[in-house]
Amino acid sequence: MRRPTATPAWTILSLLALAGCAAIEDRSDYHRHSMSDLREDWRRPGVLLFEATSSSLFPADSEAGEATRMEWLAGWMKRTGHCPAGWEILSRAAIDPAEVHARRHDLRYEVRCTEQATGPAH
Repeated sequence: MRRPTATPAWTILSLLALAGCAAIEDRSDYHRHSMSDLREDWRRPGVLLFEATSSSLFPADSEAGEATRMEWLAGWMKRTGHCPAGWEILSRAAIDPAEVHARRHDLRYEVRCTEQATGPAH
């Protein structure tokens, strides 16, 4: 008679890891995190740089792709707490492929908050 053997721990961990990856892909912000980012322009105070990657799913020259990128921008604004009263796009341009930057996005938007600074008058 053969005794049942225990499943090796590495098999269980591998299956859990694969299940975790599938769950991440189902999240609504998966593409936002993998295909865009938002940062402050250290050279120009008050200007934010939103960079995104176009693809066959989100073409650079399609209204649907642009609408999705604007959803990503709104998600970044909410997550980072920037521009709670709104923002405006100052410019949109293709990023030169020869430019050195970490994420290798191909579209860059310059963004500025629309709210007026509120604080004590001096």
